[in-house]
Amino acid sequence: MQTDVGSGLAGDFLLAVYLDGQGRVPHYRTGLDFGLSAAMLMELALGGFIHTVDGNIVAVHGTDPRDPTLREVLMRIRSSRKPRRASEWVKALSLSAHKRLSAGLIAHGVLARAPRRIPLPTRSARRYDLLRGNRRDAAIRSVDDTADPSDRSTALAALASACEATSDGQEQSEPEAMLQSLSPTCRQILNAVTDCVRPLKFTWD
Repeated sequence: MQTDVGSGLAGDFLLAVYLDGQGRVPHYRTGLDFGLSAAMLMELALGGFIHTVDGNIVAVHGTDPRDPTLREVLMRIRSSRKPRRASEWVKALSLSAHKRLSAGLIAHGVLARAPRRIPLPTRSARRYDLLRGNRRDAAIRSVDDTADPSDRSTALAALASACEATSDGQEQSEPEAMLQSLSPTCRQILNAVTDCVRPLKFTWD
């Protein structure tokens, strides 16, 4: 499966879950940056570029993803001096996931950087203008459509649930039965997101 950030799982998560209805970047304590990094990992897993061995993420040698952001992530995994578990990669990649993914969506003409920031309750947030509203609408439908049996839609909905997030104000519920259709690698990545987000939720209030 050859996708890119402009049309892939990671881009959908950023549009439907990560950014709010005004295009604002969330506070780091929401844990949504972990969702972004996990979305990139899951996209690589769904494409057959990575898998797990003894709990560690391992890169599959062969073809590379078409998207440069995903290629860079895969290269980091391949060049790592020691094996890392899914939770370690989720944390490590979260530090720059937003900038990498937003740059890809800007390049694809989906987003544009807004000239000014919009206040959040605790700080001013970077904001993006949405240039293709139908793209975000489609991403939101993918999150909310639990009747869609595809691995991609299941992974997107499960990621939103793992981050205890919503898309466009809709409550999310984890499709337990559908998760069984995902690969062990994807399930480990989801568990890693839950473990990363859990300590943060006590600071949200």
